[in-house]
Amino acid sequence: MKILYLHPRAWTGEYPMLVHLKSMGHEVCVLEENRKLPSARRFTADFEAPGDGINTLWYNPRRGIERLLTWPWDRYYRRAFDGRNLAHRVWVVAAAARHFKPDVVIASDGFSYAIPAAFARRLRWLDVPLLVSYIGGDILDCPEAEVGRRRNPKVNRLIRSTIATADGLRPVSPKVARALESDGAAPQQLHIIPSHLVINTGVADDIFIQRTQWGREIRQRHGLPEDAPLLITLSGNHKGKGLHVLANVWPQILQRHPEARWLLCGPADPWLTQAVWPQLQQQNIAASVIAVGALSGRAVFEYLAAADLHINPSLCESLNMVTVEAAAVGTPTITSEGAGIADWVASLGVGQVVPAGETAPLVDAILTALADPARRAAWSDAGRAMSAEFSLDHIAAQLVELFESVCKEP
Repeated sequence: MKILYLHPRAWTGEYPMLVHLKSMGHEVCVLEENRKLPSARRFTADFEAPGDGINTLWYNPRRGIERLLTWPWDRYYRRAFDGRNLAHRVWVVAAAARHFKPDVVIASDGFSYAIPAAFARRLRWLDVPLLVSYIGGDILDCPEAEVGRRRNPKVNRLIRSTIATADGLRPVSPKVARALESDGAAPQQLHIIPSHLVINTGVADDIFIQRTQWGREIRQRHGLPEDAPLLITLSGNHKGKGLHVLANVWPQILQRHPEARWLLCGPADPWLTQAVWPQLQQQNIAASVIAVGALSGRAVFEYLAAADLHINPSLCESLNMVTVEAAAVGTPTITSEGAGIADWVASLGVGQVVPAGETAPLVDAILTALADPARRAAWSDAGRAMSAEFSLDHIAAQLVELFESVCKEP
């Protein structure tokens, strides 16, 4: 099967899936943008790595003679389409389909490339099945968390028209599926397939086996006692991640567990300075929070394995893959119902779900879990089993089944 991916850089973990599909014998090609490209378009035999064999059409949205023809429509839709040139992108999507002649097209996000692909489909410039992945910000609207797509009538029309046109919709969680249903998606269109783990299963297993050792090593690295209760957050640290909610209850955690420490992992987003560190400094407890900084690769999983609990107080997000990453190395999660992963956590017993933005339930959940090692161990076992559902092999098999099903439909 020949699969054309539109904008796979929409999610940082998409590339391993492209490589995996190719290793399964499928032909994978890509349409991706590059605003530094000196010309309007350029074809390459590879995508991210030399020799990966993923034929790619690179597209500079700022260039191209077609813009002279499409500018009236581009101007009309520009505000609703985040300042992008919609008609020009329709033209480029159609050109990519003509060049690659795929069996199926999949847009890696439900807005920036799915909308022009749907227009091309309606114009009959795209005559193969169109699938759309919805990864969260493309469909959710959570102004309280400063997350998602701000809706207005024109944006609503673009999104709902795409939903009506696509042959299949791939929400990454039941939360996103519910949002699509509210926008008019038919049940038969929806195929919930979550994002995949990017870590090799063997590496995750190795880190899990050495979890006690990593707990000791990470504590030593930061000058902590071996028995210090360790909680971890790992995110982009913006407002939607809800770290200010955890900061609000942190004094109550320390009151019960004075030796407890919070590993705050991730970039120094301005929201930390605005709303998280001030709370901690006012209570004179900032020293109990360790700013680890951004992590990558194996270090992500080593830090997760070292902690007793992963805390995800998210106000609104489509999934939360960190919960799955923590589960893969045996660390359970207390998550809010604002995250799409909450459906898995609740149904599979891999942690506890609390209301988003509420402090009392979060405190109770953390203190109860810290006081009950047997419960944490049961959550850990269930999480390890759950993480297998998010493996690259498992998700790839589901995607191929979806590709084949839409290609067989009349």
